[in-house]
This record gives sequence, structure tokens and C-alpha cells, in this order.
Amino acid sequence: MSEPQTTALVPIWKLFRTVFILSALSWGGLALMAQLEHHYVEREGRLTRLAYSDLVALAWMVPGPVGCNVAVQLGYVLRGRVGAWASGIASVLPFFIPMTLFAAFYRTSFVHAASAAMLLNHLRVVLAMLIAVTWYRQIRTLVRGWLDGIAAAIGCVALLHAHSPIAYVVMLGGAFLVGWLAGSHEQGSLEIAWQRGDRVLLAGLSLLVVMFGIPLPPPYDVRLIWLRLGGAGLTLFGGGFSALPVLKTLFVTPATAITENDFTLGFALSPVAPGPLLNVVPFFGYLAGLWPGALMATLALFAPSGCLVVLAQRHLRQVALHPRFGRGMRALRSMTTAFLAVAVLKIGYQAPWQPDYLLTAIFALLCFATRKVPVYAVYGTVAFLCIAWMLLWPHG
Repeated sequence: MSEPQTTALVPIWKLFRTVFILSALSWGGLALMAQLEHHYVEREGRLTRLAYSDLVALAWMVPGPVGCNVAVQLGYVLRGRVGAWASGIASVLPFFIPMTLFAAFYRTSFVHAASAAMLLNHLRVVLAMLIAVTWYRQIRTLVRGWLDGIAAAIGCVALLHAHSPIAYVVMLGGAFLVGWLAGSHEQGSLEIAWQRGDRVLLAGLSLLVVMFGIPLPPPYDVRLIWLRLGGAGLTLFGGGFSALPVLKTLFVTPATAITENDFTLGFALSPVAPGPLLNVVPFFGYLAGLWPGALMATLALFAPSGCLVVLAQRHLRQVALHPRFGRGMRALRSMTTAFLAVAVLKIGYQAPWQPDYLLTAIFALLCFATRKVPVYAVYGTVAFLCIAWMLLWPHG
């Protein structure tokens, strides 16, 4: 694993402010990852591209929201545990506030207007172009040999046919294993020193998973819903779409009074707010327990995975110089480019094939390819034009 490119410390408040702004201007976890890479790798040069790719690869390996996991790791690399908490909170706040407000007023006409299909489709097209440009840059940087190219290609094919979250784990683990075995001629010692706090943390996280998995009597399944949600978050791999059936099992119950329509509407509104698809968690938390419920739900889902990814990052640094481990990480990084490629394909497949969406795609692609137009400016321009069109021609 590569080290940060500079040793200059980033002030905690500046780290919090930067991640907060970038998260507030990112629709989707992949968009947040792209913006963090642009700011800290290309603009400020605080990490090398390979070092940042290690953060992305590890974020895909552990459960939870990938974009927020990358932000937590970034804060940890730059400023230790305090930086990890600051960066993690900053990445969550921008969607916690609007999604909780959506829950408070989600039956009003304003919220329904904000979730108009045309606006959401145009924003998805912009996201697809941002991810496409990021994928192209990562391919040029990371795919250097035949093994890397095969890993990227196999990843694309496997992801297109994956129907279970465990497929993500198998893919990434298999890529690392192949890379490890490919470097079998290289020697080196591999030792991991577990501390007492590490064992306590792993035991606590394992207990959360057990509490989620075992059936509980009706009075306790509601009282312990936030602990169970923490365990559910530790079973989610590969992005927010895998969370849909799990969250439905927890929240759509007579005890929470959340109906099927409420649940569907929450996911329909999620693209309106910044953040990953899991930004629906504060929405459901508010419906189940008002503002305290929104806060507890957000902490329950995002904090355990943040702690786990910091633990993994800390021990990853201990084995960074092992030759075979480095070869495995190289194959793993190449495999993660498939997530970007498949995301573009799926978003493009879902978007309507109409001239106005093609114009949005060309506009966004030209803006992102030149690196001179800020991401938030592209999103803001497209959103403004869509809203203006809906107001001027409401039945067009």
C-alpha cells in the first residue's frame, strides 16, 4: 500500500469542512469517492493515486456504505482516529438533514415535486458521466499488466450477473487470492499484532450481527431495533441496493407503523438528497422514532462499518510492505474498476433514450473530461434547467 504523498497535517476543522462540502455536492457514494479523489489526490496531492485506490479497494471489501467508508479512511490516514470521526460525520451530515426533513414533510406537494421523474433521470445521467470519467482515469492508472486486465474484465462480467451480496465478497476475495498466488515466488514475513481493543471491537460487532440474525420476540425486536440495524449494516456489501430487502425486514412492520408505500417512497426520494443510496436510513429512522430515531438509525448503520474499516486500515498498513500482499492488492484494485463500469452501464440502461438526456450526457461528459468545471456546477446547472422546464411547461 502506498503512503500519503505529503506529511503536512490537515487541520481537523478544514478536513471536516472540505468533506462536508464535497459530500453535500455528491449524489451517490461513487460521486463522493470521485470528488474526494479529485480534491485530495489531483488538487492538493495529499495522497498518491495508488494510495487512494487502496482506500477504495478496502472500502469495497468491508460492509457498509462504500463512499462513507472511503471518507472515514481518508480522515484516518490524514489525521488518525479523530480525523476518521470528523470525516465520517462530515460525510453523513449532508444527507442526514434533508432526508430527515423529507420524512417530516414527505406527504407535502413540495417533496413530491422534488422527486419528479424527469429531474431524477437527468441527475442520474450526470452521475453516470462522472463515474465514466473516473473509471477511465482509474483504468489508465491501475491496469498495468495482463493479470490486472483480466481481473477488470472478469469483474465486469461477474457483476452484471450477480444477484447476491455475497458475490461482491467472493469476487474481491478471489481477485486478491489470485494476485497473492501470482506473487508466490516473492518472499516476505507477514505478521499481524492484534491488540486487546481490536478483539473487543470485533466481539462487539459480531454481537450486533448475531442480534440481527436471530429471531426475537415482538417486544424486543422493536426495543432493540437500532442494535439490530447495526448488525444489518455489517451484512451489506457492494452498495446500497443490497440493503433494500434487509431494511424492509426491519422497518416495514406493524410496530414501526411504516407501510410498504412509505418504504417505496423513501427509496424514490433518496436520489434527490446527496449521499449514497443508504441515505434513506434517517428517513426510516424518523418515521419510526422522530428526530431521536433518525439520529439513532444513522449512527447504528454508519458507525459500526466506520469502526471496522478503520480497524482494517490500521492492520492493512502493517502488511503493506509484504510483496505477495502488494501483488494481491494490485489485482484487487483492478477488480474494483468493474464496479464503476457496471454502474455506468446500469444507470445508462435505466435512463430514457431521449434526445434531452443525450444532451445532458454530452454536456456533463465535456465538463468532467476537461477537469475545469466543478462537479457541483454541473449538477446545479442541470437541476436548474430541469426545474425551470417543469415550471414553464408543467405538462410538457
